[in-house]
Amino acid sequence: MPHSIPFKEGAYLIDHAYLVTPQRRSVALTDGVLEVYKDTLGEKHLRGRAFVHNASMVALLEDEESLDLVMDLGPGFRYRLPQPILQAGKVFEPRTWSIVHFAPSQNLVPLADLDYEQFAAGLTILRPGDGVDAEPGDG
Repeated sequence: MPHSIPFKEGAYLIDHAYLVTPQRRSVALTDGVLEVYKDTLGEKHLRGRAFVHNASMVALLEDEESLDLVMDLGPGFRYRLPQPILQAGKVFEPRTWSIVHFAPSQNLVPLADLDYEQFAAGLTILRPGDGVDAEPGDG
């Protein structure tokens, strides 16, 4: 299914990203990259990757199965990706961080800077220190 992609081909660093439940519980993603590429037919596609603390993601998914991805690529470039297609490691060792890959299942939804700031301020972020200590690269 083609999606509207407001970027040129290339790789874009993601300043901040969160997997978010409808109840605004979230997990922060780190070192994210958004990639826009063309297939052999010349159609643009979007995909990305970032590090996630596995145990925190599992804790987030214990009560919720529906997640959105909220991304900040800098002022004027904030988006919500509703119900992305996620692929992540299945290692549940408490100190493990792994790469989560994501792709759209729907169009990106642009967020005004103020809307993004208010939304991000209202998140309950599950952190590795919430019962699990880990830092990126420890696992």
